[in-house]
Amino acid sequence: MYLLFPGRHSITTAFQEKYLWEVLRLPVSKLDIIGDTALQAEQTITTIIFAVTSANQDNSRYNPVSFHERVIGIDRFAKPYKSTLSVAYQIIGIPEYRPTHRFAEHTLKEIEYQTEGLLQLDPKNTLVLTSTPNLLALYQNLGFRILSAEYDQKTDTYKDDRPFELLKKIVDRGSDWLHSGVYAKLSKATRETWQDFPHVPAKIIRLWKDPLLTDDGSLTKNRNYASYAYGMGHGPLLEQKYKDIREPIVSGKIVDEGCADGALLSRLAKYFPDSDFIGIDIASEFIARCKERQRAGEFGEAYVHFHQRNLMDKIFEDNSIATTICNSTTHELWSYGEQEKTLKEYLRKKFDQARPGGRLVIRDVVGPEHYDDEVYMLLSETDGKNDDPLKECSDPLSLREHLGLLSTYSRFLRFAKEYLQEMRESGRRGEETKVIFSEKVIQGERYIVTRLKHAVEFMTKKDYIDNWASELNEEFCFWGFEAWQEALCSAGFEIGRPDNGVPMSRVYTNPWIVEHRFKGKVTLYKLKDGILVPLEYPVTNMVLVGEKSKNLPTI
Repeated sequence: MYLLFPGRHSITTAFQEKYLWEVLRLPVSKLDIIGDTALQAEQTITTIIFAVTSANQDNSRYNPVSFHERVIGIDRFAKPYKSTLSVAYQIIGIPEYRPTHRFAEHTLKEIEYQTEGLLQLDPKNTLVLTSTPNLLALYQNLGFRILSAEYDQKTDTYKDDRPFELLKKIVDRGSDWLHSGVYAKLSKATRETWQDFPHVPAKIIRLWKDPLLTDDGSLTKNRNYASYAYGMGHGPLLEQKYKDIREPIVSGKIVDEGCADGALLSRLAKYFPDSDFIGIDIASEFIARCKERQRAGEFGEAYVHFHQRNLMDKIFEDNSIATTICNSTTHELWSYGEQEKTLKEYLRKKFDQARPGGRLVIRDVVGPEHYDDEVYMLLSETDGKNDDPLKECSDPLSLREHLGLLSTYSRFLRFAKEYLQEMRESGRRGEETKVIFSEKVIQGERYIVTRLKHAVEFMTKKDYIDNWASELNEEFCFWGFEAWQEALCSAGFEIGRPDNGVPMSRVYTNPWIVEHRFKGKVTLYKLKDGILVPLEYPVTNMVLVGEKSKNLPTI
């Protein structure tokens, strides 16, 4: 008889340890089982199948421990049952699945395929051990009999802390967890594994304490990472990014902070093969995509390592980095952090980590200089539908389809309602960030009258219909180029001038964006002496280069 024990298995507990000693010693007929018991015989459990779910995912609160580290802990946990009771065991990694009512079926099929068909688990030969009611129901619906461990189905209560609850208690105690009652609730195997690998509990605590991470290891709940990565890291946009940042880079230890799926690093690694590259991103999904590029050999002979970290952490020693690349990341620090406070602190940290002569290269969106100016915006009303722009959509796919049908004008109406709405509702932004606008009809044309800042926010966001909800949580136009240069100087960096050898910073209006996203969609005007005067399209991007003086003393 097999015992299927599915779970993330980040830890094993003292309760599980004791529970298994009890059930493995008894014949199946003597066990407290949920489900039909008519098929039970006087047989015992001979093999435990540890199905380690989300084996290909880590670096999140739900899944903070890497698969290989989980395997080490499970192996130590299972060995005493084999040596004392002759109970065999297997450890099988189950890939991450999105929520599905077929999860139990997927797990059983994965076990069969991974074992070359040798393990075909069914209700006649297998018991399932789980204390998670939803999972219990999935297996019970397939006819499996359940050992419910901590869960008491009759009273719908728990006899002890489940693993996920223990993880939360460890985090609550922080570095003092070793000296608390939580320690005794861990299995001997987990305690010994963490003593040998002390970085594991430290990582768990760091991930849980990170204020920016969602439970599944992302920056935002709503981002479609596949379309985001494709849009940001392929085709003409990737080529533009590469050209923008290549010339200012100093070889040596090069860090890409906010590396996304590693597309830019793959280009740079070929250009600087003798440099060491460190890619950092807060999203576990992007780190997984980076490692897949690494497996495929896309970084050539260069050494490349990836960290899933919050960029506000101190990651590197002072005076150690040749070049820090910050590509499309600073606006996220502003948006999801404490705006100016967070961003200025970040710039100071980048100055500290730069070696003398080292550089910070920022490529990002940028706001217009006179962002409070009033502008008149003429939006196309004929490039899509104009009915029900504020229609409620139940999921991202239906929202995408709805947005894709709207005219530019109608899409603005939705933008004006939803821009930073989640941030305001959570208390992270005030009502002063709300888009205020009016409409005026002049010579038969309808104009939107609003601040230049909000006009540009809309123009640069309106085409992100795959990631509409997440993009509308972010601000692009908080600083103009002059304010950016002042902030970099305040952090200690030298800004490029014709006489100091530091590459010049610049702003520009991306011609591809103008051609494909602005023309025929949006025209801007300024009212001057009662006449509408056309405005040039605003700048869209900046390349900001700061250098740490070579003459600064180091300690």
